[in-house]
Amino acid sequence: PRMVVSYHVTVDRQGNEWRAVCPALRHHGAVIGGETREEALAHIENAILMILAEMEFNGLSPPTNERVPDGVLLNIATG
Repeated sequence: PRMVVSYHVTVDRQGNEWRAVCPALRHHGAVIGGETREEALAHIENAILMILAEMEFNGLSPPTNERVPDGVLLNIATG
């Protein structure tokens, strides 16, 4: 079934690239970089989708969102 999940992510410049992190899914590998802020956001959204699909396949419930100061809220359509 198609649904929309929401997760906060942080996006910070680190040297010559941007790093995006989803705190709620950090332990599942939701840490990724990009050359621009927009690219890092696109990459983290794709990473979250893959993590959620794997969790669903394994019968695991996705963790709840963790709000972060100055975070970006992503609304992601799954399924």
